[in-house]
Amino acid sequence: MGEPAMEDPDAREASLTFGGFSEDRLRIDRIVSRLDVTDDPIERADLGSELVRAVSRYEDTFERVLRPRLEESGHEQMEALDRDREALRQAMDEIHQRTMGIDPRNVHASDGEGFEHALTTVAGLVRQRVLVEDQEIAALLESLGAEERQELAHEVTRAFKNASERPRPPRTAVGRFFSNAHVKLDHTLEDVATPRHPGADTVNG
Repeated sequence: MGEPAMEDPDAREASLTFGGFSEDRLRIDRIVSRLDVTDDPIERADLGSELVRAVSRYEDTFERVLRPRLEESGHEQMEALDRDREALRQAMDEIHQRTMGIDPRNVHASDGEGFEHALTTVAGLVRQRVLVEDQEIAALLESLGAEERQELAHEVTRAFKNASERPRPPRTAVGRFFSNAHVKLDHTLEDVATPRHPGADTVNG
């Protein structure tokens, strides 16, 4: 179902300074790798939903905090990263619409082939994108002094706490709060109604 996720050890080491942001980076790897090997439709629906939430949080934080720093540093890939982010968000939005408020057991019922195509597209885009972002983050941290790194880590950690769990994030803190509350409520109701979540161990680590 695809190539295993690849890692740049130096870039990964650099990214491990950002609290929940870094935890989601590891969670993304686990989900994408598990999607490569599982054929269970319920698990794939569960993992697809969780992948969208994790990547949405990750990309929202990256865009709001790290992107401006990279642009200030004169990194040349910003336009390409922006285009790729938009393509990823468009693909993730389809997964979000297909799983929001829907029991994972029923996600494949109406158009399983369409869901799988969307999920494969998202996983492929994520796999390519996070490696590039790892490298950009590592290069940025290498260019900063110790105090600047600490300041950046605080900014990322703070921004991540209210990062959007939707592919297309609201632009205000209040908007993100209410949007995330809706997503969390949906998942809480889904947990009550669904007797098993075979992707939970992968998501939680």
